[in-house]
Amino acid sequence: MIRPIDCATRLRFMTFCLSTAALFCGCAARDPSVSSQLVQVGGMHETIGQRQFQPRVDVADVVGKPHFYGVGAAEGLKGEITVLDSVAVVTRVAPDGTPQPVATAGTKATLLVGQSVDSWTQHPLADAVSHERFDETIGAMAIGAGIGPAEPFVFVVDGAFTDVRLHVINGACPIHARMKKQEIAEGEQPFELNVNNVSGTLVGIYAADSVGRLTHPGTATHTHLIYTDPATGHRVTGHVERVGLARGVSVKLPARANAAR
Repeated sequence: MIRPIDCATRLRFMTFCLSTAALFCGCAARDPSVSSQLVQVGGMHETIGQRQFQPRVDVADVVGKPHFYGVGAAEGLKGEITVLDSVAVVTRVAPDGTPQPVATAGTKATLLVGQSVDSWTQHPLADAVSHERFDETIGAMAIGAGIGPAEPFVFVVDGAFTDVRLHVINGACPIHARMKKQEIAEGEQPFELNVNNVSGTLVGIYAADSVGRLTHPGTATHTHLIYTDPATGHRVTGHVERVGLARGVSVKLPARANAAR
């Protein structure tokens, strides 16, 4: 016999459906203090600091949004996720410690933040930018492009990069571990890369005063790099800890119509 659904159960179901629809329509962010133009699932502090890294969203559902760009981490903090124009690049750490590409199908994210952008403005650099001035440069460009300083937004940079340090998370965040002076277990060691020069594509979120929600302490950006691993030839991605911009690269920012809607 099928039991009738009681009112409380019906209310909980309706609330779940409405909140999920709002999230994926971009009508409301998970955190009301975050601009509604962003889609956000999970937060930095809860997933990394509190280790609440359960699966929250299927990546295939997110990349179905048109012209979507975003960054995130896989469930269990077992890999990095970068979405470039609705195409996801997912990378985990292989048993031999190298970065390994992963199929989008079946991949679930515990943390993901991004935005659909169908029109961009281009901002070429006349001079190189050191990693110390990276956040400052992106923020100043945004203000010049008419994006409010308190408004989180996605950005993309194609070209050559300098002084690059990145990692692929493997169960524990190396940035968090260094800050807390904690050892990372053998089975959770990340892949780490330190190079003077590399070419590829940066996808990032600029979000001032968003430490613990969208960014790590000490930075206003959450940025990933998509690049070709020279050892394997695979297209992989990693979480950027620092990066400089070579002269002549062009920073893409959402056109003002996108930033204001």
